[in-house]
Amino acid sequence: MWTQRWKRSVSPGPADIRFVWEKNGRALETCVPVQTHALPDGRAHALSWLQDAIRESAEYRCSVLSSAGNKTSKVQVAVMRPEVTHQERWTRELSAWRAVAGEHDRMMQSWRKAWESCSKDTL
Repeated sequence: MWTQRWKRSVSPGPADIRFVWEKNGRALETCVPVQTHALPDGRAHALSWLQDAIRESAEYRCSVLSSAGNKTSKVQVAVMRPEVTHQERWTRELSAWRAVAGEHDRMMQSWRKAWESCSKDTL
């Protein structure tokens, strides 16, 4: 599990600005911090961020909505499970080792039979 933080900052814009965060197409209902700073000309500077624990791949979207228009940005997060990759690599190496050990055992058994047969013939 990883924790990731995304930020969305908006340049000065309308004071009625609001943010909508989504994960895999569903609006997030968790508390999403938003900071706004009113500017003297009636516009506002806004900043919003999201922190989420990531267990699996997901798409995150942040939409900024206001009377002046809407803007959406998105990011696709791909979770690569290194522990699974490491396990798969270990399994392949173990299989290769077993194959070599098995071949070695068969060769030793063959040599043993040949050695025993040679010893019987010379007596």
